[in-house]
Amino acid sequence: MVRRRRVRFTGKFYMLLTVLLFIIGAAAVLLLNGSQGETLEVAAMETKIAAKGIIIRDEMSVTVDRYDRVAFSAAEGAAAYEGMPVASVFKWGYSDDMLQSLISVETDIYAAQKALLQGVENADLANIELQIEQKRDAIRNFSTDGEGDLLQLENDLKTLLTQRKTYLRSAVQPTEALNSLYASEAEKQAQLASYMTEVSASGTGVISFYFDGYEQALNYDKLDMLNPELIERVIKNTANMAGGTAENLLYRLVNPNLWHIAFLTGKNDPLRIMPGSQYTVSVSSAPGRTYTGTAVSAEVYDGGVVNLLVFSEDIGPLLSARTAEITLTAPAGGLSISAEALKMKDGVAHVVVRTDGEEREIPVDVLAVTDGIALIQTKDPADPVAAGMRYVKP
Repeated sequence: MVRRRRVRFTGKFYMLLTVLLFIIGAAAVLLLNGSQGETLEVAAMETKIAAKGIIIRDEMSVTVDRYDRVAFSAAEGAAAYEGMPVASVFKWGYSDDMLQSLISVETDIYAAQKALLQGVENADLANIELQIEQKRDAIRNFSTDGEGDLLQLENDLKTLLTQRKTYLRSAVQPTEALNSLYASEAEKQAQLASYMTEVSASGTGVISFYFDGYEQALNYDKLDMLNPELIERVIKNTANMAGGTAENLLYRLVNPNLWHIAFLTGKNDPLRIMPGSQYTVSVSSAPGRTYTGTAVSAEVYDGGVVNLLVFSEDIGPLLSARTAEITLTAPAGGLSISAEALKMKDGVAHVVVRTDGEEREIPVDVLAVTDGIALIQTKDPADPVAAGMRYVKP
């Protein structure tokens, strides 16, 4: 005969059962609430966008007739004023023998003048000679210590040599032999001048001798021609080159305080710049330096969104750069939402809100996205979003 055992439920069993029922009920409530959506709440976040952009300057490219040789009078990055000497350009047919011949005659003239002043003390001439030797020493030592501006040193030496030449012309009574040398010098100077053109700055700005072939397409007056294809082509193919890409390009005259950066974001990427907002921009090639840019536009194309920033501060080391790795940051305030709840339609972000049991889509601007949370604001004042609205996650 089988004996049946009676199961007795203790107080501990009933306590566990109560806890289990509570957990199931709470889960059901949460599930029900989730199906009804979540609530938009006021929040603050940091906008952060990293991209590779292209640099567009307000500049003019200066060209000259095809030349054989050029001697620059201004350095890369020099501040220019109207009429400032930039370069001496020698046209085709010029030969260095012409210059060497002139230098040879000038050397003979100097030797003859010094011979005529033999034994005569001249403090002014001695002072000029001392400055010339000091400047020559500085040029010789430049390659070893690297201190100073070599082009400036060479220009200073030219000025001193001209000063000495002028002084000796006035201090030395010419002889027949010296007059003959003067005549030969004038003839060779005229020959050289027939091949040489002095180029001066046509206005104020900053001088640059670097060209990459995009100076015409990417300029301040061509901003309306920007498109994703052009930006992608520049990013893939750009390469800075000293001396220019054509034989008649000489230099660029750049406005250092008006320039732009353009970059692409995906058409279905909700995060882009907000026109009118300011961003702190750091550039990988200029460590330790930041710029402040104002968002101009974020134009949607099939190939992506063209984001355009304008800057009104000194361009600095970006004077001759065409592309740059950039990071934009800015504080932002708006409404927080799960990033999963954003829907992209024709390049515009939308959220689905539920009011009075009905669902409808509202276009929004996305200010930031971090860790699965997005910060949004009203895009169309006629169809606003507000704190307390319930939104639906897909």
